[in-house]
Amino acid sequence: MKNTKSILMAAMLATVATGSAQAGLINSGFETGDMTGWAGSGVVVSSHLGNSSTYSPMEGNYFLQILAGGANVWQTATQTVMLGAGDTLEGWAAFDWQDYYGYVDGARVRILDVTGAELAVPYYKQGASGENYADYPWTAWSWTAASASTYIVEYGSRNTSDAANSGYGLFDAAQATVPEPASLALLGIGLAGLGAMRRKQRA
Repeated sequence: MKNTKSILMAAMLATVATGSAQAGLINSGFETGDMTGWAGSGVVVSSHLGNSSTYSPMEGNYFLQILAGGANVWQTATQTVMLGAGDTLEGWAAFDWQDYYGYVDGARVRILDVTGAELAVPYYKQGASGENYADYPWTAWSWTAASASTYIVEYGSRNTSDAANSGYGLFDAAQATVPEPASLALLGIGLAGLGAMRRKQRA
């Protein structure tokens, strides 16, 4: 019995040692109906009327809408999150472009380190030639952390050249993954050892 407990304890410690360090995003899908957990610009909505279509949530009942503001200034919403090595953030983003080509407004998702330095841009969409006043669809994005650390998730929308005919960045359901596969494999090894020990004791 002592050996059995030792094996189980070793498996649990291995899982804790190598598992996800993430704390998870607060209000990741904006299901509180407001921006709880997030800092910056934006309005939480249940739908958004584009140029020729209506956007609905990709998950739950709400999502974040960020209206582009002054010329060449990103309007942003941010949140800090802890991730373990191999943990993945994923979500949905869309861009409602309410301008014409020559004014290539856009929307993006960025991942920053704690100093504010850009690490990745897993989603970026701007107006394209021949697609004036376009409703760009919801698009899945994802990013995987290379190391355990604290990161900043940033959603943004921007006007270019002027502050007229503002577009909208739309964001929903950013989720962080469960512990990485390596920790689950170690737990499996520990549980397999526990099963073998019990069979030996019964024999």
